[in-house]
Amino acid sequence: MTTRKEIADKIFPNVTETIQDLEKKYPTRQNPICSRFAPSPTGFLHIGSVFASFVEQRFAKQYGGTFLLRIEDTDQKREIPGAVDLIIDWLKFFGIEIDEGPLGANNADIGNYGPYIQSHRKSIYQVFVKTLIEQGVAYPCWMSETELEEIRTQQTTLKVTPGIYGNYSLWRNKTPEEIMQKLQEDPNFVLRFRSHGDFSQRCLFDDVIKGKINMIDNYNDIVLIKSDGLPTYHLAHIADDHLMRTSHVIRGDEWLTSVPLHIQLFKAFNLPHPQYCHVAPLLKIDEEGNKRKLSKRKDPEADVAYFFESGYAPEGIMDYLLTIIDPAYEERQKANPDKNYLDFEVKIEHMNTSGALFDFVKLQSMNNAYLSKISTDELYSQSLIRAKKYRPYLADLMQSDVDYTKAALNIERHTEKDPKRFTTFQDVESQILFFYDEEWEKLLPTKPTLPEMCTADSMKPFIDEYKQQLNLDMSLEDRFTQLKEVGKRHGFASNNAEFKEWWYVGKVGDLAMFMRIQLCCTAKTPDLYSVMKVLGKDRVIERLGRL
Repeated sequence: MTTRKEIADKIFPNVTETIQDLEKKYPTRQNPICSRFAPSPTGFLHIGSVFASFVEQRFAKQYGGTFLLRIEDTDQKREIPGAVDLIIDWLKFFGIEIDEGPLGANNADIGNYGPYIQSHRKSIYQVFVKTLIEQGVAYPCWMSETELEEIRTQQTTLKVTPGIYGNYSLWRNKTPEEIMQKLQEDPNFVLRFRSHGDFSQRCLFDDVIKGKINMIDNYNDIVLIKSDGLPTYHLAHIADDHLMRTSHVIRGDEWLTSVPLHIQLFKAFNLPHPQYCHVAPLLKIDEEGNKRKLSKRKDPEADVAYFFESGYAPEGIMDYLLTIIDPAYEERQKANPDKNYLDFEVKIEHMNTSGALFDFVKLQSMNNAYLSKISTDELYSQSLIRAKKYRPYLADLMQSDVDYTKAALNIERHTEKDPKRFTTFQDVESQILFFYDEEWEKLLPTKPTLPEMCTADSMKPFIDEYKQQLNLDMSLEDRFTQLKEVGKRHGFASNNAEFKEWWYVGKVGDLAMFMRIQLCCTAKTPDLYSVMKVLGKDRVIERLGRL
C-alpha cells in the first residue's frame, strides 16, 4: 500500500530537511518587529509601491526593528533585466533605507535571513510543500488547460461557485496508488493545496488598519507549486514571512481577499501568521467619472519616474504622500519647519481605510513649499542633478558660472514673492534659461510680441538715453523713478491718470514690459530690476540694443 510519505519522497527525493531544521537556521529576531517590501521585478516602480514601502520602513524603524527587501520573481516571464537595481535605486532616492536584501554587488545578499530573491529559495519551498504532501494537505494535479476550461464552462452553465474544489478537482480524491502510477508516467504536474471546500465557513481576523474582518473562508484548491517548479505567491510568502520573521505584513488591500487562504496555509503548517495591515490604494477619476486605482498600463503618473521627469522633488512627493498617510501631517510640518519627512512618526493604525484620490494640486502645493523652503545652494544642487539627467546642455551652462547661476536662482528667494516662483524644477529651468547668452540668442526669434507702441524706431531714442543713465546700484525705488522720468521724455505716462489727460503713446507699464521681453524673451519673470542686476550692465545694454 502506497503512503503519502512515499509520494512526497517520489516528488522530492533530495529534500531531507524539515521546517524545524530551517527554523534553526533562521532564528527569532532579537527585536521582533520586522516589515518587508516585496515587489516583483517587472519594470518601473509604482508610486503606490513608494507609498507602501515608506509606510513599511517607517513603521519598522520607529520600533527599532528591521526593514527588508524581498524580490518576488517567481513569475519569471514578467521579469525585466535590471529591475532589482532599479527598485533599490528608487528606494534610496526617496530616502527609504533598507536593512536587509539583495543590496550587494550583483544583488548579493546583505543580511542573515536570505536568500532575499525568491527564485533562489526553491529548495526552501520544497521543504514546506513536501510537509503538506506527507500530511495529505497537498497533492499533485495533472489537469490540462482543456479540462480546466471545460470545468469553468460547466460551472458557468450550472451557475455554481467557480473554482477548483471538491469533485471539480479531478486529482483531489485519487488514491495514493493512482497518484504514484501517474508520477511514474508523467513528471509534468502542479501541486495543489487541499482546502476544506466548505462555502459556509467564515474567516475572522484583525487587520491593524481596517479593524475586525469577517470573510468567507478559502474553499479553492489553489496551486502551490507551478509546473516549472517555482511556487505561487501564496506558498512563497508563507515560507518567506515565517523564516524571515516578518511580524507585520503591510501591503495593498488588493490582497485582502487572499487573507483567508493565507491564514489557512499558516494553520496547515502549524505556524503563527503575522499581523496584517492592508493599505488603501491611490485612486484617480477615469474618463467616465469613476474612481479607480492608478494603473501601470493606463496612467503615466503611476510610474515614479514620471514625477521626477515632471520636475517634482523627492521631498515634495514624500511630503504629499504623508498628507495621505496622516491628514494632520501638513500642520505638524508647519509647526516643525526644520524637520524633514523622515523625522515624523507614522501611525499605521490611523491610516485611512478607503483609497485616496491622487491630488496633483496638493502635490504641487507641497512641492512648491519645499522648493521655497530650501537654501539657494540646495536648490542649485538639486536643479543641477536633474539637469544632468534631462537637460545636459543646461547642466553645462549652470556649471560654467556657478555664482552667476545661483544669483539668478536667488532672486526673490525667501520673500513673500518666493512661493510664486518655483512650483517644480521645470519652473527653475524656464526661469534661468534666458540668463545665459547662448539660450537668450535662441529665444530671441520666438520672444513674445512687444507692446504695439514699442516699435524699433520709437524705442531707439529711449534706449540711447536709458543706456547713458543706467545704474544698477540704485535702489529699486530710485530705479523706477528714473525709468518713469526717462520714459516720460519719450512719450510714456507715469500713471493711468497722466495717460488719460495727455498725448502719451503709452504708459510706464508698457515700457517695463518692453524691457522685460527684450531682456528675457518672456513676459513672465521675477522682479525686473533684480534680473537686470544679475545680468549686469554690459548684458543689459547689449540686449536692449538688439531690437
